[in-house]
Amino acid sequence: MIENNPGRVNSGDSLGRMMVSLVVSGIFTLAMIVAAVWAAIVLPAGARIPLHLGSVERRYLVPKRAGLIIWPAAGVLMAGVLGGAAASSLAADWVPGVRDVLAPAAAGVLLAFEVGALAMARGGSVPAAVPEGARERETSARSE
Repeated sequence: MIENNPGRVNSGDSLGRMMVSLVVSGIFTLAMIVAAVWAAIVLPAGARIPLHLGSVERRYLVPKRAGLIIWPAAGVLMAGVLGGAAASSLAADWVPGVRDVLAPAAAGVLLAFEVGALAMARGGSVPAAVPEGARERETSARSE
């Protein structure tokens, strides 16, 4: 039988909170997948999706297909790593609130960033990809 010791990760109460944490992280990750599927339908083929890596200076524009795969994959990876670490014996000495909130909070932040990136791509504030032929015509027209 499991003791009800708040310092132990596998105690009954702590295990229940950890399960809720993992379920909430899973819901946020599922929402990221749903947002990517929605964007695959709504965004035009040449859309570019921004990937934010910490600041505006570290924003990279990737093609639509890559962006719609990278954002949910980052959510799944983050939820798995943080959820697994929080549920493992590594987190035995962590404050219970940190164990319970870390993975869902990070998943919620990633979901917000993904929705923001998709809104930028849909709103047209991100330049669309230019086909190679059009780029060559534009360059030759400028040089003449």
